[in-house]
Amino acid sequence: MILLLSYTYVLDVKVVGAKFFKPSFIKKVFGYSRPFLGFGKYMRYSPALLRHRALQLEQIYRDSGFFDVKVRVRDSTVGRNRIVIVEVEEGPRYVIRRVIAPSPFLRSMRLKLPRPYSEAFVSYLELALTEWYQDRGFPFAEVSRELYAEDTLLDITLKVDSGPRVAIRGVAFKGANGKALTTRRKIFYREVVVKPGECFSISKIRESLSRLYRTLLFTSIRWKLEGMRKAPKGSCGDSSAVLVFYVREGRPKILDLTVGLQSETDRPVLLNAETSFQHLNLFNNLQRIQLSVSTLLDLMEQQVPRFSFNVIYQEPYFLDMYLRANFRVKGTYDSDRSMEQLGFYGEIVKPYVLNRVEVAFGPSVEFRRTFTDGGESYRLFKVFERTHIDTRDDLFDPSWGSVINLYAEEAGLGYVGDYDFLKGTAEVSVYQKFFLTEWKWAARVKVGRVGAVLRSDTLPFYDLFTLGGEGQVRGYDRFSIGREVKDCNGPVCHVGTSLVVFNYEIRRRIWREIGGVIFFDFGYLSKDYGYSAGLGLRYFTPIGPIRLDWGLRLKDRSPTDRGKVYLGIGHMF
Repeated sequence: MILLLSYTYVLDVKVVGAKFFKPSFIKKVFGYSRPFLGFGKYMRYSPALLRHRALQLEQIYRDSGFFDVKVRVRDSTVGRNRIVIVEVEEGPRYVIRRVIAPSPFLRSMRLKLPRPYSEAFVSYLELALTEWYQDRGFPFAEVSRELYAEDTLLDITLKVDSGPRVAIRGVAFKGANGKALTTRRKIFYREVVVKPGECFSISKIRESLSRLYRTLLFTSIRWKLEGMRKAPKGSCGDSSAVLVFYVREGRPKILDLTVGLQSETDRPVLLNAETSFQHLNLFNNLQRIQLSVSTLLDLMEQQVPRFSFNVIYQEPYFLDMYLRANFRVKGTYDSDRSMEQLGFYGEIVKPYVLNRVEVAFGPSVEFRRTFTDGGESYRLFKVFERTHIDTRDDLFDPSWGSVINLYAEEAGLGYVGDYDFLKGTAEVSVYQKFFLTEWKWAARVKVGRVGAVLRSDTLPFYDLFTLGGEGQVRGYDRFSIGREVKDCNGPVCHVGTSLVVFNYEIRRRIWREIGGVIFFDFGYLSKDYGYSAGLGLRYFTPIGPIRLDWGLRLKDRSPTDRGKVYLGIGHMF
């Protein structure tokens, strides 16, 4: 690191007397960072800036309850440059002894007092009380605070100016850009849960916004109360207003292309590609149709090991209720398993909790044909149930939350189809930040079990579990983990009836849109297992991160194995 002699620099910041905050945090407040291996630069010395940072640090301490804190800054000279010394007298931390607010609100909050003062906590109480009033019809409620101190104990009084209670006289919808809306009005009225005659409720407005956004028809939505006037007798409030939603419509047609690369021992370059076309507002009534085609292409041998197509039609208000009905036709050609399949699927979906929870069930019929020596054709009739729970804060790069997927299917039921079996899988993914850092961790556990019942003593080969490769245990070839069976369908000979997969990743943004990942994968399939580790790079885009992973198997690795590379869009889980 070369210092320009025309400037005075801060070579170091030393912290004295701080106990609550770490010295490294205080150095960040003062804007100091030491160059690493010649990268970066020392901060320039500025007395005015140091005084400003000292006041900023005092405010941070006060926000944490240290109201008597004092911060002094002095420096010592090293040649032309300086070493800054930050002296902190923290004083006692004040404790919240009592909160004075409406009793029903306090009962709903279930506060545990006493507790150390925190500005963030008190601001949260103010916001929660404001929303508590807004949920009861007072959209203009304002909350202020008063503090009373006795030694180091605090009493906090939250005062409320509720304003008028407002009844919703009507609900209207307008184009945000002044254009006429093409979406049918009944779609809005079905998705908006605020009804005329009710009192204003901020939680119902938020639920309405969420449901409107989840239709994928609108790029922006805002709301406003208009036409305020005195409410007639018998209304729930003193005043009435029209709730107006200003919406900006997006394009109902979406063309999507997803491409990924992976490597295997016998197939060094495999291209995974999927293209789909969606119409989100078919017949201008929110019905949807999706056409998609996916293929796995061996670029070296110019072969197509796998090809499939999907046609999905969705009815959003099945039986004129808040149910979704999905109808799907799927065709698959899989040379690895020497199988062709044509399937017809129906599904009824019931969403809960702003569509974060879905419960679904439905029937399916699948016609299959194997084209190995002595191949057969058979038919399967299934009834399946699934539950999906998603609490992630971000679909593309979550910092907290979880995803739970439960799936079960019963084939044959002893009456129809050529096989009877039960199959179930459970998958749980958890996302979290390491405490007070930019590091994140993500973990996934998946278990599965399949078994023949009733008329059957064998299972269709295609319904057995396979393990290895992209999406499961990186560093291994696809279908390479598991006990080897004699009656193979094509080159796939490792299958099983019991599956366990565990994946763990540590993620962090390194610089701007560039991120890094360290991962560990483990998989078990019917008395055989494998595990691997590796590194990854992420480039974050508006449609999700572009993923580049290198995985190395750690069990029974040959001396010539240098790992496998995977390229795709989005995190693996």
